[in-house]
Amino acid sequence: TLKEVASAELEIEEVELTFLRKAINFLWQNRVGYQHVWPDMEFGWQIVVGSLIGFFGAAFGSVGGVGGGGIYVPMLTLIIGFDSKSATAISKCMVMGAAISTVYYNLKQRHPTLEMPVIDYDLALLFQPMLVFGISVGVAFNVIFADWMITVLLIVLFIFTSTKAFLRGVDTWKKETIVKKEAAQQLASNGTQDGEYKALPAGP
Repeated sequence: TLKEVASAELEIEEVELTFLRKAINFLWQNRVGYQHVWPDMEFGWQIVVGSLIGFFGAAFGSVGGVGGGGIYVPMLTLIIGFDSKSATAISKCMVMGAAISTVYYNLKQRHPTLEMPVIDYDLALLFQPMLVFGISVGVAFNVIFADWMITVLLIVLFIFTSTKAFLRGVDTWKKETIVKKEAAQQLASNGTQDGEYKALPAGP
């Protein structure tokens, strides 16, 4: 009958709403009672290993221009023992320190072929508004989201960035190999085995 069909539809809607409420409560269940985990900073193997990883992460991150955040957060959580939210906040300070030193070093550097600084200040200023907006949204999500959700998002982000960096490195290695082979063939065709490397013209 129509009444039975209507009651069945109401029961289905109530079940769906109940499931949706449970899912929402599960996703954000830790947003109020979240407890930050700060380990005892006593000298031990964790501090030594974390310091070494932080040092090499800053070095290679500055060379590659990635900041090292993908190394700092796992180190702070897995080795030192911070929770994911605290580790994310601390890694921002570590990245800022590395960024300040890198910018200071590159202030006097010149472009190898153009008459301009190596830092494109106009491009940097163009990126700043969206960077500030994105950081503001990320900080808000860091407060709202549960701890496990932040961990999952960090894992997905690190896998994506690591894979992209690895593929870019492989592509660069292939291009450099082709250039070396072409240079060797050109030297062989000219009948010379030794060549001179000419430096790129530097700015004043």
